[in-house]
Amino acid sequence: MYLTPSTNVQLNPNFVKTASHLTGEWCRINQKLILACDMDETLLTETEGKRQLVLRPRILYMLRKLQQFYELCLVTYSTRDRTEDILRLKLDPDGRLFNGRVLCREDILAGFTNKREALFAHLPQSGSSKGLVKAKRLKPPAWSYVVILDDFPSAWSNFTTCIPIRPFVVSSLVNAARKSGVKNTPGERGYIMCVCKFFVKLHSIVFQGVRTLEDNGMRVKGEKVIESQKTGHNNSVTAFSTLVNLKRQINSAQKFLSMCYIDPGQLFSFETNRPSVEKHPRSAFGQPDFNANSNLGRGEA
Repeated sequence: MYLTPSTNVQLNPNFVKTASHLTGEWCRINQKLILACDMDETLLTETEGKRQLVLRPRILYMLRKLQQFYELCLVTYSTRDRTEDILRLKLDPDGRLFNGRVLCREDILAGFTNKREALFAHLPQSGSSKGLVKAKRLKPPAWSYVVILDDFPSAWSNFTTCIPIRPFVVSSLVNAARKSGVKNTPGERGYIMCVCKFFVKLHSIVFQGVRTLEDNGMRVKGEKVIESQKTGHNNSVTAFSTLVNLKRQINSAQKFLSMCYIDPGQLFSFETNRPSVEKHPRSAFGQPDFNANSNLGRGEA
């Protein structure tokens, strides 16, 4: 039995065991982030009347591709029995995607108020977390490397690193027209590829400083490299800091949501795509002085 440092809330022992390596140091050394995914209407959905379970087009391709950059977790309000059936039949038959890192309704409602609290409590805690600490205040060492994908960010208390994905819902009309599901629904395939592109870019931005240190490290044969330099331990760039800066640049919660729903792959191109405005020196009256740097302004031909 595993308990949180502050309460008698029982943790999921399988998740705790399979996530025991997910510390901040491990993320830096292995250059991996942690991606926590919701399940219903994020990775898959059910048709009207719950007669058929439909995987989101290209979602398995995306998850398999992201495995080389992220340690995947599944956090869902679905019951354990239903979740295990879906994993076994559709989502992760061989157990290699999530590797046992799955939290269900029973785990979240065991004493936590939202998904973020439950996930953070199940990740390895620092040795300094002694005494009574409220679950909502738990911040494991790897917390700033955690990224979330969910169609309902409120379930994570709108945590900064939660990326809102467009809800995946299959209408009865679409299902009737395409009995094979929605694999060919216009836009869905391309949209998921944009989501995948976003997460690959995010990983690249977080760890590009680490790679630069490794690629540019000139050393004499046999010379040892300091571990903090080799792993980028001093690099302050994390998923949290990167997304905070991104949201500051966009400067609009509604615009961020719209971009996530339309083409999240372009989020990191936001600044470069903005039209540049040429700056001119201003006169004492606050008006642009177009003659300040001009020969004509000095009466010269």
